[in-house]
Amino acid sequence: MSVWLRGSILGGLLLLVLPIGAAAPERPTARASVGPGELDAFVTGQMKRAGVPGLAYAVVGPDGVERQETFGKDGDGEAVTATTPFLWGSLAKPVTASLVVRMAAAGELDLDERVTTYLPGFAMADDEARTITLRHLLSQTGGIPERMDLTDRYDADRRPGDVVDDLADVRLAAGVGAKHVYSSLNYMLLGAVVEEVTGRDFAKVLRERLLVPAGMDTAIVDADDAADRLPPGHRYVLGQPRAFRTAFDPAGLSSGYLGGSLRDAVAFVEANLDGSRVLTPDQRAALRHPEVVTGDDRSYGLGWRTWPVFGGDQPMVWHAGAAPGYQAGLVLLPEQGRAVVVLQNVYGNFQETRLLDTAWGLASLLAGAEPEPHGGEPSYLTILSALGAVCLALVAILAVSLRRLARPPGPVWSRRRAVVGLAGWLVGLVLVGGGLLALPAAFGVTLGQVQLWAPDIAALLDSGLVLVVLAALGRLAVTARARLAGTRADVA
Repeated sequence: MSVWLRGSILGGLLLLVLPIGAAAPERPTARASVGPGELDAFVTGQMKRAGVPGLAYAVVGPDGVERQETFGKDGDGEAVTATTPFLWGSLAKPVTASLVVRMAAAGELDLDERVTTYLPGFAMADDEARTITLRHLLSQTGGIPERMDLTDRYDADRRPGDVVDDLADVRLAAGVGAKHVYSSLNYMLLGAVVEEVTGRDFAKVLRERLLVPAGMDTAIVDADDAADRLPPGHRYVLGQPRAFRTAFDPAGLSSGYLGGSLRDAVAFVEANLDGSRVLTPDQRAALRHPEVVTGDDRSYGLGWRTWPVFGGDQPMVWHAGAAPGYQAGLVLLPEQGRAVVVLQNVYGNFQETRLLDTAWGLASLLAGAEPEPHGGEPSYLTILSALGAVCLALVAILAVSLRRLARPPGPVWSRRRAVVGLAGWLVGLVLVGGGLLALPAAFGVTLGQVQLWAPDIAALLDSGLVLVVLAALGRLAVTARARLAGTRADVA
C-alpha cells in the first residue's frame, strides 16, 4: 500500500473523530386555537417525533387539574397510568429548593450564610470557595463546575456529604457569584447541609417536611423503593428506545434522583400555585425571584428558571430534568395561575431538546402562542456515522494485514524501510485511538458517562479502540514475520 494511500486513510480517520457542528432548527407550523383534544394531539405527535414509549402529562389551573392523560407503555410493557412511577431527574432541584426555603423561614438555616457554617470541612482547590453561601448553591452561582464523574454513582452507602471530600481538589469554574454555572453538585451539597442541620437522612426529612404535606405520598426517595416500584426506563440505541433497568444514586436524591407518579407531580405543581397548603406566597416569590441573568429575558432563581414562552412573550417559570432512562419537565405560567407537567420514560443527551419541546410546546399553546419545535441534534447521526466509518476503515486495515499474513512472503525489504513503514502505521493508529479517547471529553463527559447516557456511541467508541489495538497488532505481526523470515514484507 502506498504512503499516499496510507496517509489518506489515516487522515480520513482523524477527520472523522473531530467535533461536529450544529444545524439550523426546524420552523413551527401555525396553530389557530387549542382545546383538550388538540393538547392530546400535540403530545402524541411529540411522542412520535421523539420516539417516546410512555408519557404522562397534566395541565393544572387555579381550580385543580384541567387536563390529564397518559399514553404508551412503561419499560415492563404495562400501560402507563397516573400512578406509574418515573424518575424526575433535576426536577428534584426545585423540590429541594422548596424544602430549604421552608427551613430558612423556620429559622433553621440562613440562605446568606456560608456553606462552611454548616459543613466546616467544605473546601475546594480555590480558597475563594469558602465564601460560597447557600444562596449561591440554590441559584447555581457559586462557580462550582458540573462534574459528571462525581454524580450518578450507585454505591448503596453513598451519602450527600461524600461530595465534600470529592470537591477538595476541584477548581472553581468561575468566581463566586460571578455568573450562573449549572451543576448538580450544588444541590448535592444542599442535601448534605440539610442532613447536618437536622441530624437525619435527607430522604426522611424531605418526605416528612415537604412531600407528605404536599400530598406527594408515593414519591420515590430511596434505592429500595426504586427497586420495588420503578419500571425500567429507556435509552436510545441507534435512535430507537431500548428498555433498561435504571440504577438509583442515594446521594443524588436532592439533585436528580427523586421520582414519583403523575399524581405526585401534580401535587408538587399545586404546591407552587396560589392556594398552596405548603409554600406561602412569600416563599414562592423567593423561589422564583431572579438571582442571576442567564440570557436575553432569561434568569435563574432558587431552583427555577424564568424564560418567555417559545413563540410569545408571556413568562414561564420552569425546570426540567433527566435521569438515566427518564425525562421530566414542569412549567408554571404565573400570569394564568396555571402549569403543565410532563413525565417521559426515555432519555438521550442528543434527543434532549425534542423531549423538552413537549412541555415547552404545551406551555406555548396554553399561553396562546405557537410552539417552536426544535430540530434533532444533527451531531448525533453524524457521530454515529463517523464512528461507524472509523470502525469499518479499521476493519479494512486489519483485513489487509491478515491477508498478507496468509499469503507467501514476498521479496526482502531493508530494515529501515520496514521500520519506517511500521512507525507510520503505528503513529497514525495511535492518533486515531487518541481521538476516540478524547471524543467524550470534547462533550464534557467521561467514557463511563457515555456508556450510561449514549450506549450506542459508547459501543462504537469501544469497538473502535479495540480495532485500533488489533490493527496495530496486525501491522506488528506483518513486520515481525517479514523480518524473522528474512523476507520482504510490504509494510508501506
